[in-house]
Amino acid sequence: MSKHPPGLHIWIVLVPLLLCPGSCEEDTKPPLENLVVINVEQLGWGDVGAYSPWRSDTPNIDKLGDSGVILDSLYSEISATATSATFLSGQLAVSWGLHSSNNAEDTQLREDSGFVLPSTLKILPQILKTKDYVTKYIGRWNLGQRTEANPTKFSFDSFLGTVSDSGVKYDNLRFPNIGFYRNERIVARMFDPNTKEDDLVEDGVSNLTKVYTDDMEVFIKTQEKPFYLHVSLDALKHRPYRSPKFADSSAESRSTNFTDALREVDEFVGVVVRALQETELADKTLIIFAAQSTALASHYEGGSNSPFTGATGDSTEGGVRVPAIISCPGLDWGGNTRSKQLMNFADLHATALSMLGFTPAACKEDKCVKEGMDMTESLVTGDTTGHRDMITIYRGRTLMALRRGRYKAHLMSRSTFVPGQFLDNLTSYKLRNTTKLPILFDVVSDPGERFFIGGGFDTSSSRYSDVLPGLQKEAEYVEENVPLKDGLLNECNVKWREWTPTGCLDLELCVEMTRESKIRMCNIPEWTGMG
Repeated sequence: MSKHPPGLHIWIVLVPLLLCPGSCEEDTKPPLENLVVINVEQLGWGDVGAYSPWRSDTPNIDKLGDSGVILDSLYSEISATATSATFLSGQLAVSWGLHSSNNAEDTQLREDSGFVLPSTLKILPQILKTKDYVTKYIGRWNLGQRTEANPTKFSFDSFLGTVSDSGVKYDNLRFPNIGFYRNERIVARMFDPNTKEDDLVEDGVSNLTKVYTDDMEVFIKTQEKPFYLHVSLDALKHRPYRSPKFADSSAESRSTNFTDALREVDEFVGVVVRALQETELADKTLIIFAAQSTALASHYEGGSNSPFTGATGDSTEGGVRVPAIISCPGLDWGGNTRSKQLMNFADLHATALSMLGFTPAACKEDKCVKEGMDMTESLVTGDTTGHRDMITIYRGRTLMALRRGRYKAHLMSRSTFVPGQFLDNLTSYKLRNTTKLPILFDVVSDPGERFFIGGGFDTSSSRYSDVLPGLQKEAEYVEENVPLKDGLLNECNVKWREWTPTGCLDLELCVEMTRESKIRMCNIPEWTGMG
């Protein structure tokens, strides 16, 4: 694969014609001016009607595909943190240090992590600011909870949301309750019945998604300049929550808090589309809807990653292959409705910039392992020639698996035991090195990774012998071109938890720190099951 796909010069001529299906005056701007990104944590293929037609809980999400392209081969990182970092930076997050030096499995921020995005990165809002975009972030910011890590420090003009993981049990003793922020200032504490945004206090009922919906609608309807709105919804994560309006709304479906919450997430998407239509901005706005992690799928309140095996945190398809739709009624998609193009979140970054008229950063090596590739041509023409044909799957600093074309090789194995699922040679509580005899699957004919071609203890397949050398060569290329820097997730200190954030004194929301302040090497997070 070259850095510049075949026919690139022809494509440069075609892009304006596709963006302006009629005739374009010389000074006419392309119709795309705005970008709306909607990320959802712990959402699987089996939860979305566009991927699982028997599901009826996501009509608004599904309808995005009517004016866009459904992505059938978009891969997230193993953690939502790494996925978010990869998208915003346009670079594979592990390549610039989003990992721990003492724990091969750690890419998720601990609640007392000292992580702050490095100043050497230029993330998406900073790029868009060069053309005077208005930028806003709504929802869970999972790239650091310290004041220095706030989204407003990285060219987001405004922020409404949380900066900590709602999965941890907060008690104001070991862990201060989650803060709810407007810009850098705390305005409420979650899990606190005395505050307006009381979250998950009883039976998974919360107005949080409704708060986000109202704020998003006001933002869209008051814009007079090009804007970038990024939303990260965590209503489906760990303990799903929904507003009273949606409680028990899925009684005729799965009748769980998760499905209720999913219906509210779908309503959020519907409100976005209606707000854009009412302001006559729909044809000028690119919407990217993408799960940034797959379904938990390991208990009753989780979602579904069907037809894949595994769950969020795994290197199996069920841990990294996410539902996503890229949509804009103002674009001519050339009749394409679905894309099988292999893509990662760095590619989404580059593609969004290209569609908005920016020039994405060039790849520094032939296969674009670290940087994103502009997939506009592939999405519009359906031609995957000359585009990405390899996906790397990292858990922290460890290359767990690699997909090239239809084949996927597991170089390391570890899987969460999803009830009812067991993968021979692959499912294991312990991290197991299978580099010498990688476990090989054809994920086109066997997306569930149920029938391995060979590897582990069985190498008798002739197809295994034919395919494996090429994949091993690709793995060597990746290891050579992604030299791992010192981990940025090493330092933890209890003082970096949300004890006394900016504004807490004014609203009597400060919490006395009861632990000794001391910088230490971060431990293995409890959620990994490895501690």
